[in-house]
Amino acid sequence: MQYTIVLVEDEVNLNNLIKTYLEKAGYNVISFYNGADALNNIAIDAHLWILDIMLPDDVNGYDIIKKIRENNEIMPVIFTSARDKDLDKIIGLELGSDDYLTKPYSPKELVLRVNKIIRRTYKNDYNNDE
Repeated sequence: MQYTIVLVEDEVNLNNLIKTYLEKAGYNVISFYNGADALNNIAIDAHLWILDIMLPDDVNGYDIIKKIRENNEIMPVIFTSARDKDLDKIIGLELGSDDYLTKPYSPKELVLRVNKIIRRTYKNDYNNDE
């Protein structure tokens, strides 16, 4: 089974880099560069969302996770952000994210965190794939 990751990151070069790393790890990646496009596709059949908090339009990562949670309470979500204050991390976690990475971060570290969350969340499917 190929798992689908939705990546919402407005920095084009970072989006492309993360997408490449995730695809090399075997994931199908759907990218969005702004919050409005992500919200318009919230019902996408995905296994995990990676959300940048600060986006260039009126929709931020917090808005997106709230909409995700309306549709799916257990969908794994990882926040990435240049915001590194404890309050930002706390808000992200309180809204239901599974993880929070502060920029700059290693793409390899993100892939490892994605792998762990996918294995934990979809352990029955994951074990059947091996």
